[in-house]
Amino acid sequence: MESFCARPLSCRACPRCRFPFRCRWLLFAIFTLPAALAAQAGQPGEAVQFRLYDNYLIIVQTLVNGTGPFGFLLDTGTSRTIIDPALANRLRAPVVGNTSLTGILHVRQDELVQLQSIQLGTVSLSEMPAIVDRLSRQKTLAPGIRGVVGEDFLSRFDVLIDYKHRRLRFGGPIPSGERCPFETAGQYHGSPTSRRLLIPVQLVDMNEQTMKLQLDSGAKVLELFPGSFHARSSPPWAWSESTAANSVNGAAVHSNVTIRIGTIFVRGLDMIQSRRALAFDAGGLLPASIFQRIYISHSGGFVVLNPSD
Repeated sequence: MESFCARPLSCRACPRCRFPFRCRWLLFAIFTLPAALAAQAGQPGEAVQFRLYDNYLIIVQTLVNGTGPFGFLLDTGTSRTIIDPALANRLRAPVVGNTSLTGILHVRQDELVQLQSIQLGTVSLSEMPAIVDRLSRQKTLAPGIRGVVGEDFLSRFDVLIDYKHRRLRFGGPIPSGERCPFETAGQYHGSPTSRRLLIPVQLVDMNEQTMKLQLDSGAKVLELFPGSFHARSSPPWAWSESTAANSVNGAAVHSNVTIRIGTIFVRGLDMIQSRRALAFDAGGLLPASIFQRIYISHSGGFVVLNPSD
């Protein structure tokens, strides 16, 4: 899915506070995030049902400012929560500034508004900033959605995504299984990036080359970006003329790929190597939907793939 990374904000000062809004949000995140993550450990898991569109896109009913529900994509590959302009107007959400966003294909400026609350089931967060965007690409993939729940919301919780039973669980006990670490921050052209779930993935069919892929619930297939290959680690199959018949949107395709994450092997995957120019800091996208269940511990910095309980 369109993976956003927030760059420095240009925000209006709050008349009731000597801090500009961006500083207030930073302070809020610094002091409340650890407490929120610690508090949830002792709470029972909150189950939220979702609809799976096209066998990979998670659409969850979401209350915004106490109104709705509205259909939102839940996307671990999007760093910031987004609402469409019509919903922003309906809510009369106050504009608090602009933010520069780095997406997969481009860098652009978008408007930033303040939301009173966002709620999924019984789980909610207050005073959430959100980006206003037309979501043209996302609405083509999942017609009717009104926004995207991104990692700025999800990172406050430990989350179990259960594709088999179409449900989310916030908090609750840690399931058994191998804990595979991830990183949340990186750099792109010297600028810091954040709210990333970057997982070391070994490509068994590429001389066991390891690269960091972003865990993305909005991605349909395993995708590698330009520049992610090293000349010394070229794959044992050709990407150019021999795969032209299987190319999709300028991307070469290979089938029956095997990857390894920790000691876990996933076989029989389709993989594409994108040929488009990118503005992005990961080696590629790892679709979350290739697993039946996946537990994301934002508090612990690890994932459990296909946990047994």
